[in-house]
Amino acid sequence: MMWRHHHRKLAFTLLLLIVGFVLALRFGTLKEAGLIDWLDVLAEGSALLVVCGWLCLIVSSRPAGRVTEWLYYGSLLLVFSYFLNLLDEFLRYAPGMRLLSWLESFPAPVGMIVLTIGLIGWHREQRAIDRQLRGRELFLRDHQLIDPLTQLYGNEYLHAVLNREISLQQQSHKPLALLVVNIRQFSYFNRTHGVAAGDTLLCWLAEWLSSQLRPTDLLCRAEGDCFVALLPDTALPAAELIAAHIQRQLLRQESPEAQPELRVLAMAVTSHNAVDALLAARRALENTKAVAGQWQPA
Repeated sequence: MMWRHHHRKLAFTLLLLIVGFVLALRFGTLKEAGLIDWLDVLAEGSALLVVCGWLCLIVSSRPAGRVTEWLYYGSLLLVFSYFLNLLDEFLRYAPGMRLLSWLESFPAPVGMIVLTIGLIGWHREQRAIDRQLRGRELFLRDHQLIDPLTQLYGNEYLHAVLNREISLQQQSHKPLALLVVNIRQFSYFNRTHGVAAGDTLLCWLAEWLSSQLRPTDLLCRAEGDCFVALLPDTALPAAELIAAHIQRQLLRQESPEAQPELRVLAMAVTSHNAVDALLAARRALENTKAVAGQWQPA
């Protein structure tokens, strides 16, 4: 999925290699088969394949960003240098032709320097991510953060994890979305059918929503009548598809009691902290007239 974020770099890479190939053919002549050192061809071809593999790993696993640029273009300089070095095994250049010799030798050390800068940036990213993961692990071990009725994490854990996801989002530039499921007029439902029926409905809804979400998503009970799911690495269009799917499936379910109206809302997280993000979600719910201001994020 990451390839589409790097199509310009890939096009530039192809163009650069074509230019190098044309220059080599323009200023060189093919060697006789007996003059080709096939051991050198094997060694230099293997080195070229390795750095090409680095490029593939970068474009397939990393989002666009400054660190990715350093890693990619450092590897690209090595690819270009090793590519010309491999062509040199099959072509003979005139003694006075310094251009191809310069293009073979100069990009490699520069690429090493650029790649090293990228690796330093990547190391800093990993240290920040490790700090976030250690923080998550501590929260996972705190059973006081679990809602005793639904066995989902509650509002405190939602705020903590959302703050950490926002921090990761700012570092990695990956999208982050929220999915809000609200039970409309839940207090009226409790008065009509009883508190026990309301508790049964909440437990059923928590279990059913968990089954509809992906393993990477996190579902929490934000308030008595409101569930919030964090959708990491999910853009708004994809989150809206998930919300539409859940809304359709809800209409087909038979809940333990007569089910009140449920409203599902998807929204992109653009705030810089959890409180602002959840307040924005509340305002979005109010704008749809799904609730009457019952939910107050802590």
